[in-house]
Amino acid sequence: MEDAFLVVVIGVSLLAIVGAVIALASSGGQWDHIGRGGIEPVRAETPGEDIAELRQLLEARNARRVARGEAPFDVEAELSRRLREM
Repeated sequence: MEDAFLVVVIGVSLLAIVGAVIALASSGGQWDHIGRGGIEPVRAETPGEDIAELRQLLEARNARRVARGEAPFDVEAELSRRLREM
């Protein structure tokens, strides 16, 4: 009984390793693109909802800056700049 358990554990481990290698090989350069984009324009269902969500994202970014000890930026000025770019 113990021999069968050992065979199953080793077999499952080998299959997991093979699956991980295949997943890594087929992922291509997707990891290289993580974090490269900025804040994408949000398309909301109701008017003004996307602006409110963008404002919320900018306020959260500003709060993280303050928590790191960096100088805060003007959320409203950044929001209007991003809205002009849309």
